[in-house]
Amino acid sequence: MARITLTDFDEWLDDAVQSEVEDVYALSEAVDGETEFAQYKAERAPNGQLFVSYGEDSPWLRLPTEAAKQGFLRRLGGRYVGEGGMDIGAWYVML
Repeated sequence: MARITLTDFDEWLDDAVQSEVEDVYALSEAVDGETEFAQYKAERAPNGQLFVSYGEDSPWLRLPTEAAKQGFLRRLGGRYVGEGGMDIGAWYVML
């Protein structure tokens, strides 16, 4: 069975982030570094799109452009850290 692919940041985040602090930091690191970090995995497809998952059967989050990637990271920070613009890494260290 094929995995579902989503493009709605909030819909994907509703299921992807369970324990805010550790999950938010790990997800940010995975997406920003386009790598695997904790349960999150971000990988580039041959067509240049970035796909993010949080487990073997999780839906993919498709980030088709660099602008989408940066928008997702801003949304992640805005949703969990606040709209003040604090860096997720700095927020994580403070808590």
